[in-house]
Amino acid sequence: MKGYGKLAFLLLFLTAPAASGAATLTVAELMQMLGSVESENARFVETRHSALLKAPLVLEGTLTYRRPDRVEKHVLSPYDERITVEGGRLTLENRTQNRKKTVSISGAPGLAALIESVRATRAGDLDALQRHFALQLEGSREQWTLTLKPLDAQLARYVSQLALSGSDARIGRITVEEAGGDRSVMEISAGTSSGERAPSGKSFRSLPVPPAPPVVQ
Repeated sequence: MKGYGKLAFLLLFLTAPAASGAATLTVAELMQMLGSVESENARFVETRHSALLKAPLVLEGTLTYRRPDRVEKHVLSPYDERITVEGGRLTLENRTQNRKKTVSISGAPGLAALIESVRATRAGDLDALQRHFALQLEGSREQWTLTLKPLDAQLARYVSQLALSGSDARIGRITVEEAGGDRSVMEISAGTSSGERAPSGKSFRSLPVPPAPPVVQ
């Protein structure tokens, strides 16, 4: 189902190996860094590759996170669409098509697992993340890649792998590999954030947000 690939923003694939001599980063340390942000605003460029498209589809827009569980993706080009997840509700508003729909995520276990994994990553909730995914972390604090492979059978029917790569607490790229072969890559530009500061003095920046949700009838 292509909608799951859209929603999956939020996660990871290729990254270069850590520089020689760099201290190895643990998953627990990474989750602590990612969970240090109270709020976040950033811009993104997302490229979707699909066998159904003659050419890749490129989306541009903004990402917003507010603790504890609000994430929003606002596509500004080539159309105007806003996807908001807060609590147990998902709202899809497409101003180009003049339609708005709010649904409960509890009725779709696979979708719920994907959304929960996105919020768990942003909140640094390792236990919640491990309930739905097998985790593999490579690299150092300066350059890392976290790969997520679904443990949930329903989710695995649609998403084969998600990957996040970044530096310190900043997520710079999210890659979603769909089970059907489609692929989505989101490049995230550093934005403004509120929260604790890294020991280096740099603000923690990142925001895993699902690329786009399925239209639930």
